[in-house]
This record gives sequence, structure tokens and C-alpha cells, in this order.
Amino acid sequence: MQEIIALALVMLRAAWRYRWFAVSAAWLLAILGWIGVQLIPDKFESSTQVYVDTESLLKPLLSGLAVNRDVMGQVGMMQTVMLSRPNLEKVAQQSDLMLGKTTRVNQEEVVDSLARRIKLGRPDGQAGRNTFVVSFEDDDPKVAQRVVRALLDTFMEDSLGLKRSDASIAQRFLQSQLKEYEQRLTEAENRLATFKQQNVGIMPGTGNAYYQQLETATAQMQQLRQVYSQMAKRRDELDRQLKGEEPTFGLMGSPEGSPIDGQIARFKAQRDQLMLQYTSKHPQVQSLNDTIERLEGEKQAGAKISSSVAAPGADPGGDQGLMRSLDMNPVYQNLRLQLSSADADLAAISGQMEAQQRLIGELQSRINSVPEVEAELSRLDRDYEVNKRQYDTLLERLESAKISEQAEQSSENVKFRVIEPPTVPLKPSGPNRILLNSMVLLLALGSGLGLAILLGQLHPTFSTRDALQKIARVPVIGSITAAVRKTFVPWYRRQPVMIGGAVSLLIAVYLLNIIMTEPIRAALRSVAG
Repeated sequence: MQEIIALALVMLRAAWRYRWFAVSAAWLLAILGWIGVQLIPDKFESSTQVYVDTESLLKPLLSGLAVNRDVMGQVGMMQTVMLSRPNLEKVAQQSDLMLGKTTRVNQEEVVDSLARRIKLGRPDGQAGRNTFVVSFEDDDPKVAQRVVRALLDTFMEDSLGLKRSDASIAQRFLQSQLKEYEQRLTEAENRLATFKQQNVGIMPGTGNAYYQQLETATAQMQQLRQVYSQMAKRRDELDRQLKGEEPTFGLMGSPEGSPIDGQIARFKAQRDQLMLQYTSKHPQVQSLNDTIERLEGEKQAGAKISSSVAAPGADPGGDQGLMRSLDMNPVYQNLRLQLSSADADLAAISGQMEAQQRLIGELQSRINSVPEVEAELSRLDRDYEVNKRQYDTLLERLESAKISEQAEQSSENVKFRVIEPPTVPLKPSGPNRILLNSMVLLLALGSGLGLAILLGQLHPTFSTRDALQKIARVPVIGSITAAVRKTFVPWYRRQPVMIGGAVSLLIAVYLLNIIMTEPIRAALRSVAG
């Protein structure tokens, strides 16, 4: 560290020999630099702030009905769209920057200049989340204001226009898809109707597949067989019980034999009585002969009495009818009625079994065709349901898109509030002449010091005995101070004061330049003009 300090001191002593060169160079560079800073044209910046209000009464009311859109995302995208070349060309035309630019090269230069100087951003902090700042800087304050105004108008128009364009594009797409699926749905309905017409005789029942129908029919047939078996056993039991009962109690029997013999004898007596008056061909005589033959047949069959045959001309309400009713066995008659009912039930069950067997046979005959019909019907139904579901979904989304478009066209959906409209700036926004003048001062002082050090290195001297002994590598016995005339001694002693005064005067000129910037610039403009 000490060596570095010693080396720095040696360099400063060498530079001190060229102190007036350093001061002169610093003054020259400072004056030229300050003149150059004053000649830099003023820059005027015009800006505007826009607040995008996305909170409206429609937003909660339309929840679930309309499409929720990221309005801030759209507006953020518009910041990028705003700097596109077509948009910048439109802004240049509206702000009269294209006047006199007849060639394409000049027009491209104007557009490139706009792209470089336009600034888009948002203020810092939570309050600036929905706020956008647009600014532009130009030599002419009116031009800056016109450009910002054109950018603001374009920003608001394109933001709303983009939303409406998106909604229109979405509706057109949904309508085209809806027409396509409507056509598909119609074709599916026609195919399904045609298929049902072609297979009307072998279509499966509603909700029942073929194998389920066959299984149901077989199960019903089995149930009918069980019922038939039970009823047949009941009929046989009734027939057995009927054979064990006598039809009458024998109250009308005769001494000669069984009651049926008495009936035969009575009918023969009646016939003999009629034969005294009529011939054998008389209808009553023939009727009696038929009855006698039937009774004799029943007698040969083992019957003891015939309850279904009465003597012709007999009075059923008389004593004979009363005796016949008292002679009948009620248990026998009841069993006979139950047997007749059982026979009728068996006949009905037999008919049902025949019909069920025919149904099973018909189903079994279609065992190859019905499954194919069911599979094809299921496929057609599936295609129809898919198309119908897609059609309903598209129709619902189309209605949602229409509601969204109408909501977006409402002024209550998104409001653009211009917080700070663009105005013509009265004071220049740049350049920062204080900073530039300060940089010129520091650069001038540094350049003067650097020039002195450079000259000291180009023309080296030995300012100390140690430096000479180190370079010469011989012992230095002593040193002699500079010998000057007495008249120059005061001048040499005033050198530090004079150098300090020159530097102080340079700083004073710097401060004066900062204070008198506008008058100095006016004077320079009049001289240059």
C-alpha cells in the first residue's frame, strides 16, 4: 500500500510540472462541453394516464350466464398491439408526422422513431394495477401532445374493437359448428327412423333386450307348467272324490230295483199311455223312446239314477219335483261343479301354454337376426345421443357468447377513465442539463489531470533522491534545490494559489452556467440563428 501511495505521489509531482497545461485543457474542454450541452435541443414529453374500471354491476349478475373474460389481460395485450407497425403508421398519419415523407424509407424512419420514443407502462404500487401510462417525447410540444392523443384514442378503440371482434369470431365459429352438428343430428335421426321402419317386426321391446325377452318368456312358460301341473292334480283329486260319492240318496227308488229302474218304468208307462192315442212316429213317443234308451245306457254304465232326465210333462214344482230335489246328493253336485271349473281352468292354462310356446319358438327362430338388430340399434342410438349432446352444448355456448357480446357492448362492462389527459407541455422534460454540465465539469477536470500525468510520463524527471538512486543504482550523496532568481521566487510560491484560483473560477463558471441556463441558451440560439 505504501508503494502505491509513493508511486502516486511521484506521478503527481511529475504532473505538477505541467499544471498549466492541465488547467488549460480543463477550461477548454469544459467551455466546449457546456456550449455543446446548451446547444442540445429541448425535449418535451406529453403523457396520459388511463384507468380501466372492470368492476361493474353486470359482472355478478352475469355469473354463469356469460363468459368471464380477463379484461386486464386483453388491455395488457393491447399495449403490445399498440406498438405494431400498422398501428404506428396510423398514429403517424393522425399526428401529421407523415407530412412531406413521400418515400417509403422516410416513412419507415418516422415509424421507427415513434417505436423508440413511445413509452407504455403502469405506475408502481397496488393503486396502479388498473392504470396505464402512455408518454411520448419530441422536440415540438404540440407534436408530442398529438401523438399521445392519437395513441390514447387508438388504445381505447382497439381495446373495445378487439373484444367485439373476438366475440363475433367466436359466434361465427359456434354457428358454423352448430350447423354442422345439426346436419349430423338430422342424418342420425333419419338413419334411426329408416332402420326402425325396416326392422319393425323384430325390434326389441322398450327397455328389454332380446335375450332378456327370451329369458322372460321361458320363465313364464315354466310358471305356466307348474300351474298346469298343480291344477291337473287338483282336477284328478276332484274326479276321485266324485267317483266316491252317490248322486242321490235313493229316496225315489222302486221295489223292483234301483231308482233308475223306476225312472225307466215310469217312462215306459207314459209311452204305453201315448201309444193308445198316437202312433210310434209321434214326436212325444219318439222323445220317450230316446229317453228310455239313454236311461238304459246309463243303467248299463252302472248309474243308479239319472238326475238330468225327467219324465215328459212332469211338473217340477209338484211333489215329484220336490222329491227329486230331496233325493239329490249336494256333495256330489258341488264336486261335479268344481270338476267342471277345474276342467275349464286346465283348458285356459293349456291355451296360454300353447301361446307362450309359440312366442318362445318365434324368439328362438330370430336368435341370429335379433342380436344384430339390437347391436345396430344401439350403435345408431349412441351416434344420435353423441350428436345431440354436442348440438345442445354448442347451442348453450352460442347463447352464452351472444349474452357476453351484448354485455361487452354495454358501457357498464368496462369503463376507460382518463385520469390525466394529454396536454401540450410548457416546460421541457429534457435533457437534464444540470447532470450533463456536471458530467462535463468532471470530464474536463479528469482530462486535464490525465494530460498532466501523461506529459509527466513522456518527459520523466526525478523528484526525489530515492527515485534517482533506484533508477541509477548508484549512491546519491546529496541534492541541490532549484536555483531561481529572486524575482521569480514569489511567482513560484503563488503557483498553488493560482492553480486553485483557476479551478475555482472554472467551478464558478459551472455554477453560473447552471443558474443562467435559459439566457445563455437564448443567446447561443440567436448567435447560431
